[in-house]
Amino acid sequence: MEIVKAFAVCEHAMAGEALDGPRRLDRLMEAHGILMAACGPGHLILFDDLMGRLTGDQAGSLEGLLPDWIDSEALAGVRLMDSEGVATEDGFDFRHEAQRVMRAAQKVGKFSGQVTKPKLDDEYSQEAVFSAIKGPFYERHRTTLVENPTVPTGSLAELKLPSRANDFYKPIPQYAQYNGWWWPCPACKWPMKVTAARTGARTRGTVRCLYPWHEETGASYEFVVTARKKSAPDLSPTFECRVPSGRFARLWTGAVPHVPQAKPAAEYMALVRPVWRYTVIPGLPELALHRATMAALEGTAWTSHLWPNGDQCDLWVTREDSEQPLFSADFKDYTWTNHLVNKLHMDGGDKGGADYLVVPDHRHDQVTQLDAVCRMHNMKAAMTATAYLELVIAQIKGGRA
Repeated sequence: MEIVKAFAVCEHAMAGEALDGPRRLDRLMEAHGILMAACGPGHLILFDDLMGRLTGDQAGSLEGLLPDWIDSEALAGVRLMDSEGVATEDGFDFRHEAQRVMRAAQKVGKFSGQVTKPKLDDEYSQEAVFSAIKGPFYERHRTTLVENPTVPTGSLAELKLPSRANDFYKPIPQYAQYNGWWWPCPACKWPMKVTAARTGARTRGTVRCLYPWHEETGASYEFVVTARKKSAPDLSPTFECRVPSGRFARLWTGAVPHVPQAKPAAEYMALVRPVWRYTVIPGLPELALHRATMAALEGTAWTSHLWPNGDQCDLWVTREDSEQPLFSADFKDYTWTNHLVNKLHMDGGDKGGADYLVVPDHRHDQVTQLDAVCRMHNMKAAMTATAYLELVIAQIKGGRA
């Protein structure tokens, strides 16, 4: 974990707020110290070696950097940063998901060290978001964040969020801009990452969502760099986007065949990356699942509840003549399954007492492993969102609930 933290400090120095030369050097020396301490005595990592992992072909790579006794199998082939100093999708998720496990470990006394995210972004932890919006309007405020990952600069007050939640909105990051323009992902509406590289006689730009599944389903575009500065370049999809039909259509939250239009960066603000990744991204399928459940139960005596009791769990269903919740579910979107498995063990199942662990449909390959762990802790099952929806409909409409 300390190794990943070292690269987080490097990320801040290379791609974070504007730092002058001495302050950037201080950050990089701090990262070097963290890395050396993690590796322990007897293993020398030259400062130049670390600098060589900040840009170029070796950016973010741990290969050949760590001592043999460190088990780095989980990070084999993973790049923690890209050549521009921005955390990669895998590196970003590994760091933040590992922090959740460490917090859970601290609560049960199995970890006594200092458990914080790198101080650079600690104020944007998931816990801080929930604390900022807790209260009688929790569901409304959380829905507002999920559905408004960006907002026109002068319109933030119109969202009617608590003042602490307003602080989660910042200017459009530089890595999501090209000549002062940015593009919203067609799936989540958050600014996509922009890169430009010269191939032959032309310089081509690429625009893609930082959530891999959105990119894989169609949030991936390219453009030709021209001398025009005042107008935004036109995007072209890198492949055909196809929305599913049938069983998986109603909970689809991937990309749609719509080429986004450029927006002026100076006129918008966006949620910071941790809030987008751990509030907006899982929130989209949570909202879709709740709304699909509500629609399916319309005309019955049953009602679906989203984030009930101030987020005791993510979803449960009640009958109009009873307050007893059924089908209580906790929704989890983890990239690194072992982190989620470890957290389940630390929490003794779901800390809110949910019966079901639900993952996005595109994480169906995690279900078998998670289901076995859930049953160890007396949870009923782990399943995909679509499987959960079908279970609720079948049992309620079949009279078995």
